Amino acid sequence: MSTELDNITRVLTSYTGRDKALRTLCFMLHVRAQSGSPLKDQLIGLAKQISNARLCMRQFNHPSMFKACQHLIQNSSKPADVVDFTCHSTITGVYTVYGFVELAAWLADAKLIKIDSAPLWRWCLYLWTAALITGIFRCIRSIYKKSQEMKAHMAKEDIVTLVGLTSDFASAINSLPFKFLWAGKLTPRQSATFSLIASFIGLYKVC
Repeated sequence: MSTELDNITRVLTSYTGRDKALRTLCFMLHVRAQSGSPLKDQLIGLAKQISNARLCMRQFNHPSMFKACQHLIQNSSKPADVVDFTCHSTITGVYTVYGFVELAAWLADAKLIKIDSAPLWRWCLYLWTAALITGIFRCIRSIYKKSQEMKAHMAKEDIVTLVGLTSDFASAINSLPFKFLWAGKLTPRQSATFSLIASFIGLYKVC
């Protein structure tokens, strides 16, 4: 019992652990709300509050994202694996831009800047989707390389990450505002379930 409590405390003490726990709780509420619960509106309202809390917390990520970009620039001369380094750099760069676009959209929603937030939120979705696609390609390539090098047993973490990324990708595509693949074809419960799977995997990885 003491060990379990220590593990829970360790996870929830870190920013990443709290964020993953909140994301998991948020989509658990969404799935439950879409399962015929008489408290549907209340559950969705609570999930929205949790989502807003995560949004506020993410605004403190900007310095660390800048530092990550700076580190990548400093180590860009001779990467050991050019393709993997390019994918990693792309993901980091996209999420850095995402952070500032999201900040602008948040401030626009709060009426602190006089611009329409809707296009900004759409760009957040596009940037997130681009990062997911890059991450999926990177994972598939890593799994393939390890299988070629007879190190398939070392690809377990990559496979878990791939399942999480593809789950998020399924939900992201469904949210696109135009016809592409299965955009708009998933039910709210199906979309929330994919996001919940990705959230559980994210939480598992920090435990």
